[in-house]
Amino acid sequence: MTTFVSYPKGDLRRMLSVLAAIDSIPDATVVKIKERTGIDNKTVINLIAQAGEQAGVQVAKTGPVYTLEDWGPIFKREGAKMVLAGALAEPFTSPIFSER
Repeated sequence: MTTFVSYPKGDLRRMLSVLAAIDSIPDATVVKIKERTGIDNKTVINLIAQAGEQAGVQVAKTGPVYTLEDWGPIFKREGAKMVLAGALAEPFTSPIFSER
């Protein structure tokens, strides 16, 4: 049984979880990514496409296998792995956005 951290629809951490899963799973297929993240197949595919379009992430697909080739200029591997592990599951409060 695989345990995963569930993030709400529209949460950026879902995309980061998918990217971290691709990076950490040998021969990462949609089925394996789904098992690791708990995110349905269609959403996994959409999030991979969005990562490329919106954040410059380069994910290659050979047959059914996805490979993360470049994290792009926005995301960091270490942060994405923290999201996948649930380390950032609690709401994040930044001093920039706090009330004054």
